[in-house]
Amino acid sequence: MEQNTPGDAAWRDSNSICALADDERHWGHILRIGGRWYAFDATHFNNTSNGFRCLGTFASRGAAKQAVEQNRGPQPRPFWEAAGA
Repeated sequence: MEQNTPGDAAWRDSNSICALADDERHWGHILRIGGRWYAFDATHFNNTSNGFRCLGTFASRGAAKQAVEQNRGPQPRPFWEAAGA
């Protein structure tokens, strides 16, 4: 099986939960609750540190996924690049 390269995130989808992850990180997920999609940043806590940071609610799955993808920001560089090796 081909292995993902770092930063190669992919969506895993079901009817009510979708998660964005690569080989090393769970970046975020969306949940369908009562006909709306709730997007969450899985890399940061919420304000009370008892769950994931909510990115908002959306009418469509695509808009919620886009919120998670846009929240990822720049990908970290491998250690050997950061160290100047």
